[in-house]
Amino acid sequence: MERHPSAAIIEQMMKAQNTNPKRLAKEAGVGPTYVRDIIEGRSLDPKTGKLTQIATALGCKLDDLLGKGASVTPIHTTQIEVRGDVQAGVWREAIEWPAVDWYAITVPIDTAYQGFHRYGLKVCGQSMNKVFPEGSVVVVINFGDLGRLPKTGDFVVAVQRCSKTDQYEATVKAVQIRDDGTVILWPQSWDPAFQTPVVLPPQDGHDHAGVPEVAIQALVVGSYQANPKASFS
Repeated sequence: MERHPSAAIIEQMMKAQNTNPKRLAKEAGVGPTYVRDIIEGRSLDPKTGKLTQIATALGCKLDDLLGKGASVTPIHTTQIEVRGDVQAGVWREAIEWPAVDWYAITVPIDTAYQGFHRYGLKVCGQSMNKVFPEGSVVVVINFGDLGRLPKTGDFVVAVQRCSKTDQYEATVKAVQIRDDGTVILWPQSWDPAFQTPVVLPPQDGHDHAGVPEVAIQALVVGSYQANPKASFS
């Protein structure tokens, strides 16, 4: 079967990224059957502009699809579940949604944390907008699984027991550990309203910050942000 030179490369990259022609076409902003027609040999002369859009959606350049660039390195991916939301600003109840509301996202395989269970939390609020804009998803691993304590420079999810409801509340912050062991959880925000840190007593050698009411639960090992939408107002 005669096909355009880009067909085999598009197929290879779709497989590596665990996507399909319909989904790729939607992400590239081309017709719903455009990618499938290239792969199945029904489009032998696709437009350069549309191939460029497909290349962008695949995270490569047009020359890569045409076989003129550097060899295409497959991107190994996996899926994780987004299980809830976490407040970037103040403590907020309900870190985890009901299982029926969980959804999956595709993320690169991180060899530094291979074998560890990862999950996602959607960021709400503005106190971490320098790093994690509202609506992005932080990918986290529980410190209990990692077998280590937080370190200065880590981004973490911290939880505390609410005195009014006896439920747990959560927030995401950056960690600083002083020489005396005091743990400071810092916001990272452009908003002047979110500049006050949370100060915790020195760690006691376990996977929490020294008091049972407040625990540093998870390490942020990555983040995902959906494509932003243009605004004309």
